Amino acid sequence: MLAVQITKFGGLECIVVQESDVPVPGPGEILVKVSAAGVNPVDWKIREGHMKDMLAFAFPTTLGSELAGTVVALGEGVTDLAPGDRVHGSTGALGAFAEFAVIARNAIAKIPDKLDFSEAAALPVGVLTATAAFKAGAVGRDTRLLIHAASGGVGTVAIQLAHALGAEVTALGSASNLDLLRSLGAHHAVDRTTSYETQIGDFDVVLDAFGPEAQARSWGLMRPGGILVSLVAPPDQGQAQAHGVRATMSFGVPESAALENADRLVEQGLLRPILHRTFPIAKAAEAIAEVEAGHVRGKNILLL
Repeated sequence: MLAVQITKFGGLECIVVQESDVPVPGPGEILVKVSAAGVNPVDWKIREGHMKDMLAFAFPTTLGSELAGTVVALGEGVTDLAPGDRVHGSTGALGAFAEFAVIARNAIAKIPDKLDFSEAAALPVGVLTATAAFKAGAVGRDTRLLIHAASGGVGTVAIQLAHALGAEVTALGSASNLDLLRSLGAHHAVDRTTSYETQIGDFDVVLDAFGPEAQARSWGLMRPGGILVSLVAPPDQGQAQAHGVRATMSFGVPESAALENADRLVEQGLLRPILHRTFPIAKAAEAIAEVEAGHVRGKNILLL
């Protein structure tokens, strides 16, 4: 099978598309014929070696953390699926950018009929990341929520999930994306290049998918006792204490329940994936480079 792999840590030149062995599903796993895979910031961070102390690497390593495709084989103990079922899910960090991938049964869900494979591949990481972050921040009805980097792959999903929960959502993004953010359910959409600190505030929860600069501008925007939930960089606990708020990191955990909940929202018309561009597997490096540059609105998708 063809797979998008790295043979060492480094730049885009380390990405190769080459033949690799088809994996075999173990107990509790399934083998999927991958039709589409979502590209995420974690892919270039893994390529550069930022995750080398968190993941077990044996080069060559296949990149990719979310996929959509068709079940072709079942591991021991998997009895509720059948070959031919359309599924999507998250591998956690590695293995999705290949013609075949093994994934845990408890990390996938059946794809709603109204989604094609590209659309289905755009959802798992955003859904799982936002779900975990909302649990950390206790986001619910009437929560005043600020989302940084709201037009990205996680942000576009987070807006819709928060809206479905009944939160009051303020979304920060580029001026050209503000109409999109409103269409997804943001009550307030604000240009991130402005002095927005003078326009907004009094938030219960800040979701940071941007980084330290966004965090530095967020401490004074929260109510006393509010919480900053970071997806990208450990927050400064000293600043949190000085402002009378809390701060934590959050990571998405592959789980079927969160995906199934999101798929119900898809069926109800309350959640839709936002696709930026699709790429053939041969142009995987280009797809990753676009995400690394930060100019993607929604999700880049690899077609396999």
